[in-house]
Formats: sequence, structure tokens, C-alpha cells
Amino acid sequence: MSRWKAWVGVAVSVIAIWYAARGVDWAEVGEALAGADYGILALVLVLTPMVNVGARAIRWRILLQPVRRVRLADCIAATAIGLMANNVLPARVGEFVRAYTLGRRGATPTGTALGALFVERMLDGFALTGLLYAVTLVQDLPGWVDTTARVAFGVFFGLLVFQLVLAFRPTAFVRFASWASRRLFDGRFEEAVDRVVVTFVDGFRLLRQPALVAVSVVLAFLQWTLISALYYLGLAAFGLAARVGWAGAFFTDSVTTLGVAVPSSPGFVGTFQAFVVKSLEVFGIEPAAAFSFSVGFHAASYLGVTAVGLAFFLRAGLSWRDLEVSEEEIEAGLEP
Repeated sequence: MSRWKAWVGVAVSVIAIWYAARGVDWAEVGEALAGADYGILALVLVLTPMVNVGARAIRWRILLQPVRRVRLADCIAATAIGLMANNVLPARVGEFVRAYTLGRRGATPTGTALGALFVERMLDGFALTGLLYAVTLVQDLPGWVDTTARVAFGVFFGLLVFQLVLAFRPTAFVRFASWASRRLFDGRFEEAVDRVVVTFVDGFRLLRQPALVAVSVVLAFLQWTLISALYYLGLAAFGLAARVGWAGAFFTDSVTTLGVAVPSSPGFVGTFQAFVVKSLEVFGIEPAAAFSFSVGFHAASYLGVTAVGLAFFLRAGLSWRDLEVSEEEIEAGLEP
């Protein structure tokens, strides 16, 4: 991870936390945190890694099925470690860590694992955008929500088109990448580029199989429905669930998840708070109450995912250096 990326992430988080904390009455924040139902938050702490790690691992295994049958246990371990990396390293390097860890276990080439994760993220985008549109059908929302949903849909549709090209015309893409490497680097990295691109495009094979695509889409919607249910539990812990309803939980989940895609400091500190506060503002929740929820729910989710990831990390015998270099190794086309 280059130093400038880390500093950019920190800067984004500082700006976001300033935005989220504007107009907040800190005495009210203290009262809300003191009065929260920590039994419910403990349940969120336990359930979050089960849903996040378990659902993602199952989906990833299905996405890789056309290339290689990967053990679910390997996918669970790599996913847990990758999500933990997102919580302790800046700039959202967790996807690189997931791919690197699975490749290191010998389950599948790192490039292929990363390609499948691109498909997973594209399906996440469509699921979240779909849930956002569903909320607009039952709730009057500001104009910026419709604009955001349209822009997000356009971005993910563009990604889908690109990924379909990789799935159905992989040879053409490999030739283009080889040509580009010769032009840009005088052929010095042509062999490495060819190797990593070939394995990378293998990760998109699932898009050639409509049945598996349908299963993956259903699982994506199921995963984000379950995560929205966790948001509802968190809102209930702060006495806000009855005020915003299920629509508020789905809306906050969708907007916040799309928002924290922006690289920031470890654990999405700041960006998470900013998008939660902005989302709940739509439902008339006061800044102090929204900020309190963002802190309590975020802490419970963070601790649960990080603890599970750390357990798998220690069991795998990895080092912090492995996490730091995984992105650079993938970008350089090096296979573990």
C-alpha cells in the first residue's frame, strides 16, 4: 500500500467525520450511547460476521465453480481475513487480500479469485440499487435519492457490459492487454501481464452460465436483505426502528454501503458515519441520534468481523507484511 493512498484515505475520513458531526449535540450523543440496548448490539456483533463472512464465502465459491471447485472452508477463511483487512488497513485493500489469501492456500490462481470478486461486487451493486429503488416505491424520498440510484445503476450496468466482454471475448481482451503492455513498457512485462490477465478473465466464466448467474443474483439480494435486518436490529437498540421502519433500514444499508466504497481510513471510519447520518436525516432522525447509532452499530459490526478475521489470520500463519504486500503482488502479476 503506497503512502499517498493511505493519506488520501485518512483525508477522506477526516472530511467525512467533520460532515457527520456537524450540528451534533454531544451531550445527547452521550445519553443515547448510555441508554442503548447493548444486548441487541451484542447480537449484532455475533450475527454480523456470520452473515457477512458466510454469505460472501458461499457466493464466492459459486462464482468460482465454472473454473475450479473450491472448498467452502477456504473461501470462508479468505473472506474473513479480507474483511478484517478492510477494517485495519486503509483504502479498501480487503478484496486484494481475499484473493491473495485464497491463492496462497492453493485453492485457485489469485488472478481468477480476484476476477470472481469483481463479479461479486457488480452483483452487490445491482442488489443494493434494486433495494434502493424498492424503498422509493413505499417511501417519499428526496430527489437526490433517485439521482443517486440512477447514477449507481449506470455505473454497475457499465461494469456488467465490461465483464460480459471479459466472459465471452476473453481472448480479445488478453490480446489487447498484451498489446498495451508492449506499447507502454516495451515488452518488458509482457509475459507477466499475459499470465495474470489470463487467470483474471477466468474469474468471469460464471457469466456464461445463466443458471449460476440467477443463483448468484438471488443470493446477493438475500445477503443484503439479511444485512438490512442487522441494521434494523441496530436501530432498535437505539429506539429508532419504530421511527424509520424496515424502509429506513433498507435505505440506510443501501446508501451507506454504496457510499463507503470510497477509499478511506481503516474500517470506513468517518465515511460510515457520514452516510448513516445523511440517510437517517431523510427519515427525520436528529443528528445526535443518527450519529449515536452510527457509532454503536459500526463498533459492534467492526468488532465482530475483525475478531473472526483475526482468528482465521492467526490460524493461517500469515503476517501483517503478507496483508500489506498482497495488493502490490497482484498488481505486479506475481502468483503466490
